[in-house]
Amino acid sequence: MRKTIFAVAFYVLTSSFTSAQPVGVAFYHDLGALPYIYPNIESYYLSSYDRTGGNDDGFRGTYSQLYVDGKGEHVIFEEDGPGCVYNLWFTGSGRNLHWGKIRLYFDGEEKSRIEYEAKEFFSGQHPPFIYPLVTHAFISSGGFSCSVPMEFAKHLKITTDKTVGFYNIYYQLYKNVDVTTWSDKQSVAPLVNLFEQCGSDPKDTQEKIHMARKTVSLEHVGREGRPEEELLSVEGGGCIQYIKINPLYAPDTYSLNHIHLRIFYDGDSDPSVDVPIGPFFGSGLGEADVRGLFVGMSSSGTYYCYFPMPYHKAVRVTLQNRSNDKGGQFFCEIGYTKTPLRQQKEASIGYFGAHYNTAWPIVEEKDYVLFDYEGIGAIIGQVMTVEPVKPDRKRWWEGDMRIYIDGEEKPRFHGTGHEDEYQGGWSTFWLTNPYSLPLFGQPKTEGLINVFGQVNGSTTAYRFWPGKIHFKKSIKISTEHGNHNDTPANYSSLVYYYYVP
Repeated sequence: MRKTIFAVAFYVLTSSFTSAQPVGVAFYHDLGALPYIYPNIESYYLSSYDRTGGNDDGFRGTYSQLYVDGKGEHVIFEEDGPGCVYNLWFTGSGRNLHWGKIRLYFDGEEKSRIEYEAKEFFSGQHPPFIYPLVTHAFISSGGFSCSVPMEFAKHLKITTDKTVGFYNIYYQLYKNVDVTTWSDKQSVAPLVNLFEQCGSDPKDTQEKIHMARKTVSLEHVGREGRPEEELLSVEGGGCIQYIKINPLYAPDTYSLNHIHLRIFYDGDSDPSVDVPIGPFFGSGLGEADVRGLFVGMSSSGTYYCYFPMPYHKAVRVTLQNRSNDKGGQFFCEIGYTKTPLRQQKEASIGYFGAHYNTAWPIVEEKDYVLFDYEGIGAIIGQVMTVEPVKPDRKRWWEGDMRIYIDGEEKPRFHGTGHEDEYQGGWSTFWLTNPYSLPLFGQPKTEGLINVFGQVNGSTTAYRFWPGKIHFKKSIKISTEHGNHNDTPANYSSLVYYYYVP
């Protein structure tokens, strides 16, 4: 395990320096610091969504640029720093991009610091834009995605030769933070190595890892109660470093959606985590090949979760069978450290939470809500599963993601459709080609049928947000189901987050 700098006591005297979350590639250097919540970060999402509320999200290019500059270049992003672009996504017809060159101008430079033909930028052949930090349509199934963090101290402008069609950009802006502008000289080798080793703990942990191993059997007991087995119970402060579960039987989708992981902090009677293990480890459609940076599973190996979960006084972890079927056996291992995280000046230490929601089906003409929370915290990622109510009830994927932060009336994040938000593209190609990557994926689809030339079926998808989406008062994550919420479907979701009580 790698080194972590956050040890010592949970509530020691605060340090004399003002803390700030590491920016860009540095964010990944110490993922053991995920629980820290900072007040000086704002997250944003720019996309080609139809500003009139319709579905012209990129088809005609109406909203596919902010403006055309004096050079005739289409400006798709422009912000004053300090900031960092964490992700760029595009899709194109024919599994290719036909809009010429992409250019990035940093800090008011007249000459672009990055300039590539679009197909070359996403080819993976030009360091630091290499796989798995960039993916093209045959890797992320219709999408062209770049996860190379690009920091800017004063200003960043991104342009293209022609109208790009569909696109989205996830980025952050900072207050009172010194940011060094991106350079192609900085090494991305550690980040590439991190992404290539998904399934191993991405955190650096210097502390001694204590392990609790246990085989449990969850037998259904009818009306007598819900069988529940304790996996871990520890007194004193510390931090869970990982949770691994290996089913010793072949669990079906129903079982994985009714065996719940429950985590109780500091003697609380109510769990902060009470969610089915299937979605928690990345799939709402039963076992799938999930190889995310933080969570994953497979039908032939261990399910893993590497989110750090700090606690102050105590922690208790259980598995509970909520199904009407006999539960099988599970071999479980939990690794934890006995030293709480160190307090930082102007930063709070959040508890880890996971929220599960369902609407089976949602038929109302309103958004499906994944998460609605009041308080202080930060979002890390989400898993969403959609199952059509009838084979011919398709185009649910046209629904736009919307994230409202701190009571803002207008969503800070507004997407262009389900496949776009999970970094794929074009529904039929997307559904017929599952994929699993470090920060996003669609690991499983099923029941696919051709409906008048367009494929329909069930899917489960996930996405993580590097840098986290911080909120100071509240957050609401929702999505349309179909254009104008006009398509009934069975929705379920799980959101990973940290919160300050």
